[in-house]
Amino acid sequence: MLYNDMIANVNNRYAPAGKDACWLHFTKASKTDLERLLQTISVHPLAKQRLLYGTDIPMVDEYERCLFISLFIIRPRLQIMKIQMIVTEQYMISYAEENDPLIEQVKEKLLHHREHASHPGYVLYYFLDVSTRRFLQVIDDIADRIQSLEKQVFKTPFANEIGRNIYRWKVWIHELRQITEAQEEMMKLLQHTKFPYIHAETNPYMQDVAGRFSRITAALDKFKETLSGIFDLQLSLKSDHMNVIMKTLTLVSVIFMPMTFIAGVYGMNFEAMPELKWKYGYVYALLLMAALGISIALYFKKKGWWGETDTKEK
Repeated sequence: MLYNDMIANVNNRYAPAGKDACWLHFTKASKTDLERLLQTISVHPLAKQRLLYGTDIPMVDEYERCLFISLFIIRPRLQIMKIQMIVTEQYMISYAEENDPLIEQVKEKLLHHREHASHPGYVLYYFLDVSTRRFLQVIDDIADRIQSLEKQVFKTPFANEIGRNIYRWKVWIHELRQITEAQEEMMKLLQHTKFPYIHAETNPYMQDVAGRFSRITAALDKFKETLSGIFDLQLSLKSDHMNVIMKTLTLVSVIFMPMTFIAGVYGMNFEAMPELKWKYGYVYALLLMAALGISIALYFKKKGWWGETDTKEK
């Protein structure tokens, strides 16, 4: 039997019939009903407290006659939401502060596989399966954004916004990495049949979802390395561009250096300088300076120091 917080009426005291499993989901709007329900069932007080108030990290704890699970899911706009669950022999009680499409997705899967609704282990598997698929979708989206950021570095290497974006992404990925690492460890524990309510039939499903989730942690580690590489690439491109600017300024200075020397020589105005009285001296000096400048520029061009050229430096 399957109930959500829209139809679960604690006063009617729904109970599973025979060996069927009963899943009840509550949100903040129905938290009062959940508190009344917990007073009627035999569950460890610490498990009740954690169900109502949650934990800081994903975790699984075994208590007498129940199993507590804190599951973190990712929502649109990269928001994290917690879902707390208590699993007993015939009950699956889940609680979340807000509504989320994940609940309906789990419900649809159980409706398509009604034979799985007879055991709480299958309900737990569908929770883990849907949440893992959510994480994998986000991982693909992050990969696309990082690739776009890498392309932007080549287009606008001097954009300061790139560095800020890289820093924000690294901080967020670091926080997400801490959550996924704890959730991966939680799933590894759940894939062992020594845990109650995880039997031989559900164990292969748990192993499958744990294996897929391990890809998430590895991908986040790779993203951190990629972001560091993009940041180093931007610094390298900035440095290369600055070197090009400095080289250009240096070459221009070298070209004008002999012109400055000639202008300085003929600007000393000594009396014993016959060239000063020469009729074509001014034109001669200009042509000499232009010839020297052009010759030096052509030499730089030949050596490949000026502009684009296929000529290699010898």
